[in-house]
Amino acid sequence: MNSAAKISARKNKSGNICYHTEITMEELLEMPLFRNCDPGSASEILDRHPGRFNRYAKGDIIAMQGYACRALYLLGSGSVYAKMISEEGKEFTLDTLSAPEALASAFVFSSDGIFPVTIIASTDCGIWTIGRDTLAMLLEQDKAILSNYLKIISDHSMFLSRRLHEFALQTLASRITSYIERNGPIENLREVAFILGVARPSLSRTISQLVAQGVLERSGNTYRLH
Repeated sequence: MNSAAKISARKNKSGNICYHTEITMEELLEMPLFRNCDPGSASEILDRHPGRFNRYAKGDIIAMQGYACRALYLLGSGSVYAKMISEEGKEFTLDTLSAPEALASAFVFSSDGIFPVTIIASTDCGIWTIGRDTLAMLLEQDKAILSNYLKIISDHSMFLSRRLHEFALQTLASRITSYIERNGPIENLREVAFILGVARPSLSRTISQLVAQGVLERSGNTYRLH
């Protein structure tokens, strides 16, 4: 695979400007899907069936809820977030993901074959897409890639189970403390309200109650567990 990238720009279906380039084998092997794989066999398949590398600006739509999902998306740089939108227009942020990460791993081989979420760039980012048929070849050819793929799907399933538990069984106060335990102190209330899928006033009110109860401590605009 070429180390020198040739870049050209065009608009994708969402109207975003994307830059198409080849990815180096060194960059490829850093991605979770390809760890400990046989570089020779992976390169042979990808040389015959190359993927596509796109660059997106912050705020660009990468994939739309309800649209066909025919490829695995590998986040090589930057970060994205996934949100769901109800028929009434209510939005819920399911997850935020940072490179290196695999997107749509559980959707590409699904019976429905669609994105159940909308994926949006939260920063400038680069994403490499591998077609479903090419991915199947890689999984059949290399046991390490297959093992990595199964681990990625399993980890994503565990995350979704925890999110379901949070929203179905936990109070907002419990969700706030769980968020801090996983991600560290809260510094941006608007961002955390967006991630937790609640109104900012509700988040502020609950955090104030937790501070008064001694569960959280405040330092300026930062909130951490006491």
